[in-house]
Amino acid sequence: MSVFLQVAVIGLAKSGIIAMLAIGIVLIYRTTGVVNLAHWAMGLLGVVVYVLVSQSTPLPNALVAVVGIAAAVGAGLVSQRLVFSRLRRGDGVTMILIALGVGAFLAAVAQMLLRGQRGEILVEPTLPTGQLVLAGTVTTYAELITIAVAIGTAAVLLPWLQRSRTGRALRAVAQNREAAELAGIDATRYAELAWMIGSGLAGAALLLLIPHSAGERGGVLSVVHLVPLGSLLIPAFGAALVGGMISLNAALAGSLIFGLVQEVLILAPAPIADERDILAYVVITVLLLLRTERFFATNAELEALRA
Repeated sequence: MSVFLQVAVIGLAKSGIIAMLAIGIVLIYRTTGVVNLAHWAMGLLGVVVYVLVSQSTPLPNALVAVVGIAAAVGAGLVSQRLVFSRLRRGDGVTMILIALGVGAFLAAVAQMLLRGQRGEILVEPTLPTGQLVLAGTVTTYAELITIAVAIGTAAVLLPWLQRSRTGRALRAVAQNREAAELAGIDATRYAELAWMIGSGLAGAALLLLIPHSAGERGGVLSVVHLVPLGSLLIPAFGAALVGGMISLNAALAGSLIFGLVQEVLILAPAPIADERDILAYVVITVLLLLRTERFFATNAELEALRA
């Protein structure tokens, strides 16, 4: 049982990372209609800024992480203002191709910022390192804090979107941009806000993941191979698609299922354990075929999805 709990905690931490990425993807898509395939690169820019600042200043890593998140927010805002705001909503293929281009451009900017550094860079951990025993299960502070941050993000963001004036305005822009503008809502301003929140979540997610990918000593970032980090978006997009890219609740549910299934299957006998990544994707695919967005989305959101 202790081994199962240990694996489950790791799965929950991974689910938290996926959930933060998925929420950002859904929020940007609902508000602006952009399938943001550059999402990972905005988070990556935050990690690179974190690396550079942590190398050059004695500031605590947690504070430097805030600077990195701010850099990711800035990357999202600039991308929206200079690129995506100029595109006609509904031209899906063009937006996808441009999003890929923006992602490649931001990755090139990240490599340029890291010029002079070779091979692999050791990224200092953003969270306390070390292990602890909880309910007879060995886990790490980083995993527990990651779970807490993901839960806290969802607990704050979802009610805020439902009840606050700003959240209602974002939802209005998402469901009917023209009607929202006729009601006096500045759709451009709220689109930029959605990009800032989404990009900030991408930066936070990668700063929880990459600096802890190599255990207690920190994480490793390859200067040459930054683009493969885009594969991190695959489970996040799978989770977002569970709700048809419009339901944040469904994205959270998809993230939880994906992260837990992928890790818990490591305890299964071979060949299941060896193919757990594929089986986790199969679970997401089944949920998509079942059209699970029907159970999470409102009628207005479903109409927007069909449109």
